[in-house]
Amino acid sequence: MSLPRLIALASCLGTLAAAEAPTWAFDGTAHPALTNVGGVTFAQPGPRRPDYPTFEQKNASARFNGKGAHLVLPDTGPASGFDFKNGDAITLEAWVKLDGLRKGANVYLIGKGRTKTGSSNQNWALRLREMYGSACPSFLFATTPTANDQGDDRWHRWTTKSGITDDGRWHHVAVSYVFGDPTSVRGFVDGQEIPGAWDMGGATKEAPVNDDDSVWLGSSMGGSVNNSFSGWLDEVALHRRALPTKELTARFKTTLPALEVAVAAPRDTSANAGNDSANNTGFKATQGAIPTVKVTSFTDWTKVPAGQVLVQLSGNWKTDKNVWPTEALPTTESYEAPAFGFFRTPHFYVSTGVRGDRGSPYFFRAAAKIHLPAGKHRLLLRGRGAAALFINDQLVLKTPFPPGGSDDKPIKVQDKFLDLGPTFRFAPPGNREAWCEFTSTGGEQRIVLETVVGYVINAKSRRRAELGETVAAISLEGTNTWKLLGPAATNAAYNDSGWSAFAQQEEVRLAQLDSHHRAQARTTEADYWKQRRTAAQAWLAKTAETPVPPLPAGFTAGNAIDAFIAEKLVAYQQTIKADTSGIDFYRQVWPIFESKCLECHQGAKSKGGLHLDTLAGALKGGKSDGPAVTPKDAAKSALWTRVCSDDSDERMPPKGPGLSANEKTILERWIKAGAPWPEFRPQPTKLASLSSDLAFLRRVTFDVVGVPPTAAEIAAFEADHSADKRAQVIDRLLADPRAADASMGTWQDVLAENPNILNPTLNNSGPFRWWLHESLLDHKPLDLLVTELVRLKGSERFGGPAGFGMASQNDVPMAAKATVLTSAFLGVDAKCARCHDSPATSTKQEQVFALAALLETKGVKVPVTSSVAMDKLREGGRKPLIEVTLAPGATVQPHWPFPEFATESVADELALDPHDPRDRLATLLTAPQNERFAQVMANRLWAGLMGRGLVDQAGDFERSRTTHPALLRWLARELVRSGYDADHVRRLILNSHAYQRGDEPTAKSQPELYAARAPRRLSAEQVVDGLFAATGKPLHTEEVSLDIDGIRESDNSISLGQPNRAWMLASTSNERDRPALALPRIQAVCDVLAAFGWRASRPDPLTDRDIAPNSLQPAILANGVMGTWLTGLSDDHGTTQLCVEAKSPEALTVALFLRVLTRRPTAKELQLYAERLRPGFAERTLVATPMIVGTHPPRRPAYYVSWSNHLDKEATLVRQQQTDDARRGDPATSRLQPAWRQRAEDALWALVNSPEFLYH
Repeated sequence: MSLPRLIALASCLGTLAAAEAPTWAFDGTAHPALTNVGGVTFAQPGPRRPDYPTFEQKNASARFNGKGAHLVLPDTGPASGFDFKNGDAITLEAWVKLDGLRKGANVYLIGKGRTKTGSSNQNWALRLREMYGSACPSFLFATTPTANDQGDDRWHRWTTKSGITDDGRWHHVAVSYVFGDPTSVRGFVDGQEIPGAWDMGGATKEAPVNDDDSVWLGSSMGGSVNNSFSGWLDEVALHRRALPTKELTARFKTTLPALEVAVAAPRDTSANAGNDSANNTGFKATQGAIPTVKVTSFTDWTKVPAGQVLVQLSGNWKTDKNVWPTEALPTTESYEAPAFGFFRTPHFYVSTGVRGDRGSPYFFRAAAKIHLPAGKHRLLLRGRGAAALFINDQLVLKTPFPPGGSDDKPIKVQDKFLDLGPTFRFAPPGNREAWCEFTSTGGEQRIVLETVVGYVINAKSRRRAELGETVAAISLEGTNTWKLLGPAATNAAYNDSGWSAFAQQEEVRLAQLDSHHRAQARTTEADYWKQRRTAAQAWLAKTAETPVPPLPAGFTAGNAIDAFIAEKLVAYQQTIKADTSGIDFYRQVWPIFESKCLECHQGAKSKGGLHLDTLAGALKGGKSDGPAVTPKDAAKSALWTRVCSDDSDERMPPKGPGLSANEKTILERWIKAGAPWPEFRPQPTKLASLSSDLAFLRRVTFDVVGVPPTAAEIAAFEADHSADKRAQVIDRLLADPRAADASMGTWQDVLAENPNILNPTLNNSGPFRWWLHESLLDHKPLDLLVTELVRLKGSERFGGPAGFGMASQNDVPMAAKATVLTSAFLGVDAKCARCHDSPATSTKQEQVFALAALLETKGVKVPVTSSVAMDKLREGGRKPLIEVTLAPGATVQPHWPFPEFATESVADELALDPHDPRDRLATLLTAPQNERFAQVMANRLWAGLMGRGLVDQAGDFERSRTTHPALLRWLARELVRSGYDADHVRRLILNSHAYQRGDEPTAKSQPELYAARAPRRLSAEQVVDGLFAATGKPLHTEEVSLDIDGIRESDNSISLGQPNRAWMLASTSNERDRPALALPRIQAVCDVLAAFGWRASRPDPLTDRDIAPNSLQPAILANGVMGTWLTGLSDDHGTTQLCVEAKSPEALTVALFLRVLTRRPTAKELQLYAERLRPGFAERTLVATPMIVGTHPPRRPAYYVSWSNHLDKEATLVRQQQTDDARRGDPATSRLQPAWRQRAEDALWALVNSPEFLYH
């Protein structure tokens, strides 16, 4: 470090004059001017000769750890050299060597203010902003807030369009600015001036915040990791003048050769990242790199089937640049399509049929022979990636590669989207498009569409490989309408409604193709699973069956389940009849046990081995006292003698006031009466009759497919007079694809599926929902499903079970997943054992980490952050409530930690690959020898249909009571016998009389004896899906994504698609809750779901949701946004058509009751509703007035907001308008007279908001 710099550093301690330029160099080991916080390391090698000739050979730097370490220089007060006002100039510069940079990070090199968490007093700062693999210099300051600020208005950020990389080299970065003059800003990287943009808050002439907060180097926001620099710094300087360009460009000198680096395309501000047309060619190359393409790579026309489009994919293309392939790529997949309209390809499956990742980018080509009439036609080409359209081997159209990403693209450029006719479909977000005129001589034309799907950001990062809306369309001479190019004589119209209908049909076809591909993939292990089935049958043959008890007299049965239920019911009736004590155990005695005894005497860790949560435990007693209860003899009952003892070492409970005189009297009377302890609480014992046909149909339809029966289903069921019509309905519903939708919410809760659509945070998983849904569609055996989950194969970010293995920002992700597996499949609550041994169960931390090691396929080290220090627990001399038996830093090797369920040798015999730890784990979890697995799964299936489990806590068998152990064992063996077919067990349950019994209206929860059924409230998903299905209103929301034009890297942004069922929704949270990134329609539905117990975020597994009623539920249905959609009759509303077709008010009333409540109205209800609908009924319908030619209003595309443009000020206004539109609902239908329509809406509102709808 030079002498001038030493002087400059010393001068920082005092008030700086305008001309002084403090520079922080780090050649020594101590820096008294700076306070070192968090461990900045000095005297590290800096830029040195000969690589950097302007530095000394032993020049040193400072190392910042990226975990909050920083240097602090206090401000000296008002008017210091660190304070700036309008007209003042500032130049900030630094020498930087990176040691990693998180995606989306904004790390501080130097800044003044904003030193506390959540503070917003940014005086000024030089930061590095990660953009697509580069660390771009970024200048940030805040202005004084005003009442009119919206979103990020008071934050002003300018960022260069390119930056430095983590290449192990030193780089020089600098920014210069004159406050009050936004045009003065300049940025420099390695001696080059780099253009940039105001990418947050826009340019401003306002002055910066000015206060006495400190200057920090290396971090901000209280040492936030997300804002902390990781790497080395040297020669950090602040100048109170704008250094000349010549001076800053001369700073960087190096003798090192240039590196070969693939550079992403520059950012672009053109409409829709490329939706422009300039002239009659329709092509304007201002978006991204223009593909170098001259000829098509498709040559073999003998493969093209007549009347179809042949699609070929090249999924193994290896490229790290955005280029057009220079040679023909081999085809890895092919399929056929009806036209040149593509929004997705068939999914790519690996292993036993789980979604995998294609190469990204991959190459897509489609070819067809199409007859075109002679004439001068218009052609349109659209695609998200670079695309080309060939006719008869001649290139006629091409579109550019996508541009580099930005988050400040102007909203208004969407006004420039192509508009080529009165019904022309505007381009969707993220598409590039081109058009031209094409003269055809008529006859057959050979047409090829090719496109690069995906985008390279850098060597490690990619965008989502999506087609967007890849289309070739034609407008024939003399017309102003468009249709998709295709071999069929009548191709789909390419307008909004035509594309919607075409896409729906194509989705059905693609889904069938996906199903076929999954079935093919499963055959790769067909022999192995056949062996597993044989092994299961052999195990069943050599183990004892659970006998079905005889059916008692007076009982009816649908199947064996009812015999088990009847046996328990008769036994309980006899117990109650025999008890003449006059003591109500559960009202008088049990509360004493709960308040005084069970804290210490239940579960696996009961003190002294004494269990007072069961009669058997009380009769057995503990380790030292003998029986706690001796019926009819209080003196020989250790429980009685201890509660009466005055000896502090003997008395129970050991602390507190003990039992009152009245409690002792009750306890003594109970023992002397023979200690009657009924197995069940008082409940109905009289068998309810079977439910009515319609009540059964509503119940079973909601339970199996998640929505109420349709009018057609009701009519068909009522018209069927066969004796087994209920069994037929059950079989039909279990085979219905909608059954997969109905089960999704439960599986997502149990497995903690927790994707985040933007920037993963703590314990976010991948969206493995798609694998789950496809597994349910395929009726996959439960042991195969669990095996695929545990193997963690397929795609992590696009729907494979590998996404289950993701737990972002978790120090030991697989330990978190181990607790999910134990709860879901073993009924073991291991959540507390994540950081210490469980205080309430027998589970040890070592067991959790052993499973984690199996999932990790190697030893797992226990980090300090996943342990509790015992010395802290023992502070104060008290005995700790928890125990730590696994030392921090210990390494746990993979092994099966639950020998009580199955022995390790089972995996040696049954695992597909006994040497694969994950395969071993999957086998030990699901083998028939592990009876706990089958019982847990049978119990979950029972609880899902019956309202309570045979074991009351499905995820914690150890602390739960089993009401019908013989029935549970029988169902579990039936599950094994069926090949782990969940539908077999569900079919048994649904056909039982226990399931089909009528309701006991006064029951608040399902009675344990199942003599009657308690009304069951619908789940959150059933409420939402049921309301949309019953009213006939389509579920229409935004795409579940904050990156709908696909510019962000796939690691930080995903799309969960367009939802049509409630389970497809997810948390809408975004950075800082920016209003421009709100999703108002999705949020309206999520608000209803949340009111009924749904979780937008699932960081932990959950078995039982909170189903308690609350005041928000009726309020949000009656007055919420979603309720407005459901009860407002629009043209697309199913009830609108019902109103138009109704023959009379009475007929309409009956139809509404059947659709919403699955019953007919009572006579009183019929009269009430019909009278409401009668006035104006005869004149209710209107004839739509056709629009006069030439009166079409001016067209423009509906503005969209995405990450690419959300920082534009207009984005917040657009989103606010969308929010207002969502609250108003869709326009009222023009088919019904307004006054009568409101009457119909009132009737529908009353039914939708009836409490009866919420139960089944």
